[in-house]
Amino acid sequence: MNASQEIGQIGQQRAAVYAWFSGLFASELDKNALDNLQSEPVEQWLNALSDEPLMQNSVSQFQQMIQAVTIRPDAILELSADFASLFLMATPVETQPYASMHINKDNPRYYGQSSADMQNLLTKLGLQTHEAFHEPEDHLAIILELLSHLAYATSEQMDNQYELLMLQQQQISQLLVWLPAFSTACQQHDKFGFYAALADLTLSFIQSDRLWLAEVVPSPHLPQ
Repeated sequence: MNASQEIGQIGQQRAAVYAWFSGLFASELDKNALDNLQSEPVEQWLNALSDEPLMQNSVSQFQQMIQAVTIRPDAILELSADFASLFLMATPVETQPYASMHINKDNPRYYGQSSADMQNLLTKLGLQTHEAFHEPEDHLAIILELLSHLAYATSEQMDNQYELLMLQQQQISQLLVWLPAFSTACQQHDKFGFYAALADLTLSFIQSDRLWLAEVVPSPHLPQ
């Protein structure tokens, strides 16, 4: 297996992780999603993530929250209420899952420049959001789904692999402008803690992924 094939294989694994995070931020958990969270495959997958030193604490906290959910009365209903209070209400602004609400802190608003930029990028890539998902294009779930798509594409488009990796770096850099503050806000406002732990785990994975990308993507400013 050469380097490009190895990057493509890892890309498929990264794509699955990004898609999983995207789904958890896209909508409230239903019974199937909750059962999946508590399944053995997810436990094994989280244990594998914890092998990465930068993610150990975040994984441990999320696993603890999964256990807490199992004994929480009316867990699905209560988690839906948590999701709504954090991500669907006008306040607090700090937990809104839209880049536009964070990039311009002096004038946070829906469908800002970040949303327009993401819409243009999706169009350029020949992608579109699901018709049932009525959210601005700079919603966290859409950004994570885009990263999933780009990561998987590295396994299918070997000739464009470098450009795809560079685009992932760009999207992650833009995401990390506001995601740390978003994660902190979730910890402050999520009393139960499930979505706070999810935000922290997502942030840890993306920070770790950024380091991996920095290792595999040659810098155009340095001699090869």
